[in-house]
Amino acid sequence: MNKILSSMVIAFILTGCAPMNSIIDNNSETEPDIDMSTIPSGIFTYYDDPAQYHLPVEYFLIGKFVTQNDCLLFEHNNELYTPVLPAKYTKYTKGDAQITVNKEVYNIGETGDISAQPLEKEYIGNFITEGPSHCLLDKLMKIEVRGVKLP
Repeated sequence: MNKILSSMVIAFILTGCAPMNSIIDNNSETEPDIDMSTIPSGIFTYYDDPAQYHLPVEYFLIGKFVTQNDCLLFEHNNELYTPVLPAKYTKYTKGDAQITVNKEVYNIGETGDISAQPLEKEYIGNFITEGPSHCLLDKLMKIEVRGVKLP
């Protein structure tokens, strides 16, 4: 009886010690189905799932997009942030005088109300596209889509 019990314990220990990389994480984010050819490159973008429920409360900040050292940045209260934009809804090409987020058009350098919120790097998740590494500041500004009609 002791041999059977010992054998069961050893078998349990051996199967319980499988390599950690063989475990599948069912909670990990899935890759979004996005046509990468339509996404602006050279800036930091995130995936905004249009099926996700958006609360009616929106954050509006007074700020402006600026360019500095070949980086698109967001200025709010005289502080610079790296803007992280919704990939599927953003139209921008390096050197453009405007950036479009959904149907909102913002002139580079012009102050206005922008739907955005400051965010720490660890809460942004994975970037869909990334700009130059020197453009990724310690402070991020998540630019949000406003006026999206949910299905």
